[in-house]
Amino acid sequence: MTSPLKILMLCTKFPYPPKDGGTMAMHSMIRGFSKAGHQVTVLTMNTSKHFVVLRSMPLEIQRMANFYAVDVDTQVRFIDALANLIFSKESYHVVRFTSKAFQAQLERLLEKNDYDVIQLETLFMAPYIPTIRRMKPKSLISLRAHNIEHEIWSRRADNENNPIKEYYFRETAARIKTFEETTYATNPFDVAVPITGRDAGIVKNMGVKTPVWVSPAGIDEDDLDTSEVKTEPQSLFYIGSLDWGPNVEGLEWFLKNVWPKIVKMHPKVKFYLAGRSMPDKYLKLEQENIVIAGEVESAGKFIRSKSIMVVPILSGSGMRVKIAEGLAYGKPIVATRIAAEGIGVKHGYDILLADTPEEFANCLSILIEKQSMVNTIGQHAKGLWMRELKNDKIINGLVDFYRKEVAKKGK
Repeated sequence: MTSPLKILMLCTKFPYPPKDGGTMAMHSMIRGFSKAGHQVTVLTMNTSKHFVVLRSMPLEIQRMANFYAVDVDTQVRFIDALANLIFSKESYHVVRFTSKAFQAQLERLLEKNDYDVIQLETLFMAPYIPTIRRMKPKSLISLRAHNIEHEIWSRRADNENNPIKEYYFRETAARIKTFEETTYATNPFDVAVPITGRDAGIVKNMGVKTPVWVSPAGIDEDDLDTSEVKTEPQSLFYIGSLDWGPNVEGLEWFLKNVWPKIVKMHPKVKFYLAGRSMPDKYLKLEQENIVIAGEVESAGKFIRSKSIMVVPILSGSGMRVKIAEGLAYGKPIVATRIAAEGIGVKHGYDILLADTPEEFANCLSILIEKQSMVNTIGQHAKGLWMRELKNDKIINGLVDFYRKEVAKKGK
């Protein structure tokens, strides 16, 4: 019997509760490693946006790993961003994650413990690689890239009409791209673990020479809500964190360009809107047939209680974990092609893809009118999750990859 791996994960934000794509991706990894019997330590930044008191977590979560949290202020401030733009050539979005306190806690952990694998969650943990190399040269350093970071900002610039914002987005994209390309080209890590096959191709083009393993964000069966719930037929729903720019951008596009067409074609259909950090303008929205659910207690129960999922992302990158969650619940999904990037979906089989308001409205209209298609696409969607996005399967593949690379490094 093989011995369990000792894994240290470095996180830019607390990986619990799993209420947005980033936290869901990290949480499912921690749960998966723990269920497979590995010894997991998590060193995470505890930010104001995702602040968690360790002892307040459910015991089930606390038992998954040894958690260490360091308070780090990563809040975006206009004055700091402007000063960085004028007086520095570094990326403000990289500098925000450089913390002496986090560095000191990392050093304490490395002094006292040996780890087989040290997994960096996102590119923004890369500045800590020299410390790991110096203190633990035998540990396998894995860079788990959640996105192609500069691509998010570049796409936001492409969609921005305000010239000042467009300039800022393009400058941010350029600076992050420089950092991203330099990091990948110099190969300071031992392995790269991008979240999609598409991203794997991009990092290889940037110069990655180390072994690459694609590891999607899986949905764990134990995280699915199985309580009794009745599904409202012909209902549309959106769920996502509304403190993330691309989500807000996509939702605004949907409400302005798609929803009026749906109301005209199907005046009785309701659209349910849920998500954390809901802006006041949505909470105060008074529009016929739009129901504001706000931050729901159980995302799974909310998803199961509605019929058709909409994911109108215009400028994201990586993979949309909410789509993976929708697939796991067997929901028919209408999404833009950017939203579905990196997930092995097939238009008309396990998802419907649409990029224009007309296409989006027509796809939704078809599902509203044909319950048989809702059922069929939903069944195919769940099948895709079981084949490719079930967390246990993803973790087993990644662990096998790690074991081979740890053995190679030890020679």
